[in-house]
This record gives sequence, C-alpha cells and structure tokens, in this order.
Amino acid sequence: MNSFIHDRTSGHMTDTASAAPKERDYLFDNLKAFMLFLVVIGHILDPYIERQDSLYRYLMQYIYLFHMPMFAFITGYFTKNTDKARNTAVRNVLIPYTFWQLLYIAMALLFIQLGLASYNTDVFKPSLLLPSSPLYYLLCVFVWKMFAKDLLKLRWPVLFSFVSGLLVSIVFDEAFHIGWGACFSLLFFFVLGLKCTEERVRKIRKLPHLPALAILAAAVIPSVVLPYSFRNVRFTYESVGLTPALGIAYRALFYLIAILMIGALINLFPERKNCFSRVGTNAILVYAGSSFAAPALYLLIARFIPLAGSVYGNLAGMTVFAAALVMFCQMEWIRNIYDWVIGGICKVIFK
Repeated sequence: MNSFIHDRTSGHMTDTASAAPKERDYLFDNLKAFMLFLVVIGHILDPYIERQDSLYRYLMQYIYLFHMPMFAFITGYFTKNTDKARNTAVRNVLIPYTFWQLLYIAMALLFIQLGLASYNTDVFKPSLLLPSSPLYYLLCVFVWKMFAKDLLKLRWPVLFSFVSGLLVSIVFDEAFHIGWGACFSLLFFFVLGLKCTEERVRKIRKLPHLPALAILAAAVIPSVVLPYSFRNVRFTYESVGLTPALGIAYRALFYLIAILMIGALINLFPERKNCFSRVGTNAILVYAGSSFAAPALYLLIARFIPLAGSVYGNLAGMTVFAAALVMFCQMEWIRNIYDWVIGGICKVIFK
C-alpha cells in the first residue's frame, strides 16, 4: 500500500494499491511540497512569536494566510470522483488519522510524565475526537471526502461553504471548535478546489506573472497591520477577543486574501518534476510525521547551537532544519515501514 498520493480520480491524499497515474500534476506535487515545508516552519516559529512586533510573528502570520487554505483547495481539486472518495475515506484517511493521533497522545503523555515537555491543555486533549497539533486537518479531509458528493448536490455549494465558514466560529464550545471548527472554516477552499477544473488552472497559469508577484508582496501588509487572530480558523471568535461581527468581517477578508494568494502561487509555481516533487506524493507521512519533531527537536538542537540571539541566524537554522526534516520524512524506507504498519492495521480491520 503506497503512501498518500493524489490521482485524477480520488484525491490530493489517497491511499491506492494501483500504479501512479500516467499523467501526474507535478504542479500540485510541488505546491504540496512547499506547503509541507511551511507547515514545519510554522510550528517552529510558534515558540518565538510572543512579541507583538517580532519578525517571527509577522512571518508566521504571512504563512498562515495561505498554506492551510491551499491544502484544502488541493484536496478538493483532487476529489473529483466523489463516490471513490467516500468509499475509501475510512481506509485512506480515518485509519491513518487514528494511528497518528494515538501515537501523538502516547508520546505527549509520556513526555509530560517525564517532565520533558509541557502541552497547552486548551489545545491538547488525549482524545480521538479532539485532534492534536496539525492532525486536525486529517479529520477535516475525512469529513470532506465523506460529504463531497452531498456538497455538489447543493444548489449553491460555494455560497453554503462560505456562509458556514463565517458562522461556525460564533459557537461558544471551544473544545468542539478546536477539534472540528476547521472542517467548516476551511470548507470554503475545499469546495473551490472541488469546483475548479483543469481548464481554469491552465487559464490562471497563462496570466502574467507580475500581478501574481504583486499579490504575494502586498500580502505582507495584512500580515503586519491586521491583528494576529484575524486569520484564525481553529478558535472561536470570542476566545481570540473578537465580537461575532468583527470576527466574520476578518474571516471574509482572510478568505479573499487566501484566494488571491492561491491563484498567485498556481500562476507562479513550476509544473515540471524536480527533486522536491516526491515530497508532495508522500503528503500524509511528511505532514503527520514532521509534527512529532517540530518544534520540539529544533528547540532541543537550539540549546546546543545558540541561534536565537540573531533573528536572521535563527531563521536560517529553521529553514535548514525544516528542509532536512521534510526530506527525511519522505524517505523510501520510512514510507515502507509506514505502509507496512497501516497495511497491517487495515488487514485486521477489513475483510
């Protein structure tokens, strides 16, 4: 059983025993590789963003403007065969999610017991229903793939996803929202990907590059000017100090910025196969596996190689570490072990 790969029929993250498709979208493999790299960078930045005016905080704000929306868009784009997506959602997404979540819980509880790490109890809960760290996204993918066919039956699926994404964070159950809120707050981008066609992608790629570069450059402004919570998707409006009206306004603005940045990246990214394309074909392994090492391993290394004294030196160290971690997690022997474990679990569960 191969790692999570995308194909033309089933999706951005799909386990399949068949051979790789003849015509592969290396554009989206390359985009996924870059997004996975940014996921690691985002996690490493998190311990350094306490200062309101720090470069770390602005950089993290910029990354979160688009990287999870792009993941959701790509997931939707490769979920055109909604019947297959639904039929394979448990095997391909829910079982891997359960495996990674249980492993994360076991390691977290062990580290807490040994006093090696502390976890934010508002975010970390030892529960399968409340995903930890970035694993919430796997739960989102499961829900989206299960209901993709039903979403397309709606009269206005884009409008439905847009409105539900704006309204979901008005709820006051913080634990529920941390676990499941992103299923709705990122649903808009999944539906956009679901409705997007290859022809539209080709049209975006034929547009001049200069406007795309201008969009990415202009996105620095909201990263610096707007409050840190405006692009939040996992917490309720109330918990980050926003009124429902202001929260809805900020999220609508976030949606607009993310759409423009997604289009800009599709326009600019290379579609040829390169040394990083393979990272995109092993998305779940890199995405989930790297969450165990970032930021904990980097902070441990930073104790022996003091980089935090220089912001730019620290950022250089983060970049090297993130790139090395992503490349390590996609190595063939690690993928083989992971496939063997997940395959064994599926053999026990399924007929």
